[in-house]
Amino acid sequence: MVKVILVCLIFFNVLNANGNFLNKKFPSIEGISLSGNDVKFPEVLIGKPSVLAVAFKQKAQLCINSWADEFFPRYGINKDVHYYEIPMLGVQWTMARNWIDGGMRGGVPKPLHDYTVTYYGPLRLYYKSLGVSSKGDCYMYVLDKDGIVKNRFNGYATKDGLEEMFKLIDSLNE
Repeated sequence: MVKVILVCLIFFNVLNANGNFLNKKFPSIEGISLSGNDVKFPEVLIGKPSVLAVAFKQKAQLCINSWADEFFPRYGINKDVHYYEIPMLGVQWTMARNWIDGGMRGGVPKPLHDYTVTYYGPLRLYYKSLGVSSKGDCYMYVLDKDGIVKNRFNGYATKDGLEEMFKLIDSLNE
């Protein structure tokens, strides 16, 4: 009986954690862009709809690119919609920050340096508050003009996922 209750509680917590970020303000994240600017989320986003690509592993960049390669031709870089990529690195990587960010600068197109903001610090709070279930996935958060999370897409882009994301962005831009 105790095992059944424990399993039910764990299942409820997983379901709750995966949806508790919707219709809430995006959590506070502070980082430094690849161009050297201090950036605070969600403050920098206020005023326009936003798409935030969040990743916890380097291999997730290909996943992000599957969304970004369709996003940029349609919306451009930070015109009507804010777009930022936020690589989330644990505190253990802080000492290697200059080396890691330098490597990213070499791989990220220069026009995106202002919009690629690395975070170095504790990650556990963000796993929970952002509903992260797989650290290898990319997570695309769509926020309204007030920094409220309206939806999240994760994993590689699909035709249906892109259409849904674009429809939401367009509705937030009306």
